[in-house]
Amino acid sequence: MKRKISISTLAFNGYKIDHIIKILKKNNIKNIDLAPLTIFKNWKTFFKQVYFLKKKLRKNRININAIQGIFFNLETKLFFSNNRELNKLFKHLNKIILVCKKLNIKKIIIGSSYLRNKKDITKQDADTKFVEFFSRFKKILKKNKIFFCIETIPKKYKEDYLYNFDHTIKVIKMINCKYILINFDTSIFHFNKYKFGNYSNNFKYIKNTQISSKNFKSFVYISKNNKKFSKSLKKFNKLNSISLEMILNRPSDLLVEKSIDNFKKHFSN
Repeated sequence: MKRKISISTLAFNGYKIDHIIKILKKNNIKNIDLAPLTIFKNWKTFFKQVYFLKKKLRKNRININAIQGIFFNLETKLFFSNNRELNKLFKHLNKIILVCKKLNIKKIIIGSSYLRNKKDITKQDADTKFVEFFSRFKKILKKNKIFFCIETIPKKYKEDYLYNFDHTIKVIKMINCKYILINFDTSIFHFNKYKFGNYSNNFKYIKNTQISSKNFKSFVYISKNNKKFSKSLKKFNKLNSISLEMILNRPSDLLVEKSIDNFKKHFSN
């Protein structure tokens, strides 16, 4: 059975929505991971244009697998904000959840090393604050059957808190909510030794999976570790959906299409 595959709109940074749709349809891609500010000027514009986006995607039969980049251009930091700032962050996330209801999005990716930079506080204190903040969303996530997908980010990208997969698993267990799970990005394989067993033993905690090249470059060439991961997924018949994650500051149709072809070749089934 073929997997449902998606591509992140981070690959189309600066493209107009109509041109993105044109490339998606040409390459038979029906699902996207939406990073709103790759398409819209700011959050205010995005929240105003939700119904426009819904109509546009529905007309072209394109679904949103997940929403990501939800803290981009926000200055609030989770561990160093006062109550007023934390409430602003809480309200922003609630707005994102409401957008998900309108657009029928079931997964919200929680990344952003900037948001969760713990600096001088202990890991234990950071865990307490992290669990306390995200536990506030348990009821609304359950009510709307929407998932928060917490991402492990390698230290390479200035992450100083959830850079270890085992630690992310620990925090997810502490939150103890079936609607707060993990976004797994293979970027972690590019800076750590590949050990599939560490991840296969915890697949039940992984809700969304993104495949990326080193430094999130194009997918024209596939890394050895991504090839190993692809073979492992096929061997163990794991994950029925998977996304291509690229961050292209200067995308081109040719580069994107070559990347999609290579992604399909290795991960579509």
